[in-house]
Amino acid sequence: FYLNKHIAKQFEAFYCGFHSVCSSNALLLLVPEELEMLICGMQQCNLSDLAKITKYENCRRDEDFIKWFWQVVEEMSPEKQRRLLLFVTGSDRMPIGGLSEMTFKIGRVASKSCNVNELLPMSHTCFNQLLLPPYPTREILKEKLLLAIENCEGFGIE
Repeated sequence: FYLNKHIAKQFEAFYCGFHSVCSSNALLLLVPEELEMLICGMQQCNLSDLAKITKYENCRRDEDFIKWFWQVVEEMSPEKQRRLLLFVTGSDRMPIGGLSEMTFKIGRVASKSCNVNELLPMSHTCFNQLLLPPYPTREILKEKLLLAIENCEGFGIE
C-alpha cells in the first residue's frame, strides 16, 4: 500500500516529469546505476586534472596565489575537493564525461576598500568561476579557502 497506492499521485507526477525530460527507448537499456550516473553525474571526485582545463581572468597560471591554490587543492581530501566543487559549480558531482566536459575559471578579486586578507574566496556557480583574492601567503589562502568551502550553504538547501 505505502509503495504503490499511497504515493501513486506523487509518483505519477514524477514519472510524467521525468519522461518529459528523459524520454527515450535507450533508457530501457540502462541498469539503475547507469541511470543514476546519467542523471546525477559521477560521484568520485579527483580534481587533479582541473588545472589543465582552467581558464584565468585577471590573473596568470604562474602567479604565486594561483600556484598555492593548486597545491592546496592537491592536498585536500576527496571530501574537501567535493566541497570545493560544490562551492564553485553548485554541484559536488563530476560531469559524466569527466572534467573535459566542464568549464572552470579562476579570476582575481581585489577590493580597494578593505585589506585583501579580510576577503574570502567567492564563486559564480552559473559560470563555474572561482574569484580568489591575491593572498600574500599560502597559509592565508588555505585558511580562507577552507573557511569558504566549509561554510557555504548554496541556495539555503540542505
